[in-house]
Amino acid sequence: MSKAALDMFTKCMAAELGVKGIRVNSVNPGGVRTNYGQANFGLTKDQENAMWDKFCATYPVGRAGEGLDIANAIAYLVSDQAEFVTGTILVVDGGHIAANVNIEL
Repeated sequence: MSKAALDMFTKCMAAELGVKGIRVNSVNPGGVRTNYGQANFGLTKDQENAMWDKFCATYPVGRAGEGLDIANAIAYLVSDQAEFVTGTILVVDGGHIAANVNIEL
């Protein structure tokens, strides 16, 4: 399923399930720093770090996400503080989409 389809699914489910007191939201993460390149593409640690440095330079906040950034967004959505939030697609990308930056890796 594409991201656009998941976004619409989130909205449709929120509309349908809201009357039952069920909130439906989704999180669209940006780049999250992992060792995926080493594990799956045979990159050395230095090559992967160079790739991430280039990638992070395109983020308005100056860094890629960490797993904790995504976890914190989810913790908010499931908390009582978000009890009136439903049908929302929360973009957690350090402003990358807002900056509309494309890079060649």
